[in-house]
Amino acid sequence: MSRLQTHEGVAEARVRLRQRNADVLADFIVSLAQQVGPVGDQVRTFIVGDDVAETVDAVRERITCLEPPSDYERRHGQGQQIGTTLELILDSIEHLLLPVDSTAAFDMLVAVFEADAIAMENCGDHDWEVSCAYERAARLMDTTAKSLPRGIVAGRLRELIVNDGYGMRAVLESVLTTEENR
Repeated sequence: MSRLQTHEGVAEARVRLRQRNADVLADFIVSLAQQVGPVGDQVRTFIVGDDVAETVDAVRERITCLEPPSDYERRHGQGQQIGTTLELILDSIEHLLLPVDSTAAFDMLVAVFEADAIAMENCGDHDWEVSCAYERAARLMDTTAKSLPRGIVAGRLRELIVNDGYGMRAVLESVLTTEENR
């Protein structure tokens, strides 16, 4: 990512992005638009940028919101970002790793589940978003596991389930059952 700090790095990034599917780029931009804060604000303004009146309204709203958020708003936004961050990580695993390297996708999904304590401890009142992300991660784990050796997958799943301190790994029980019956 540090390559974006050079002219060559930016040029390389533009070439790589031009090779991506337009629907994938649109989905990515929409996911950024859902972010709380200035990046999300900028992306939402960019989306309506083809309409002058909507752009003026968006910029005017951003100007009126220059006051820093309250402590509550800051904590609320940080908690919400945990769920959003997990969803974006899962998007990367699903769309970038899974199609080309099932083992890498599986390893990253394991890492997501291993980070459940961090996610739950920092999500505040947004545990629903985090729970939904872990349910999605389990579905991706199920898809990924089908192309990997059963014994390795089952062993890793058992380890995750045994060390479930926050209840997020219970969704892996069905994946393990599927693997054991495969």
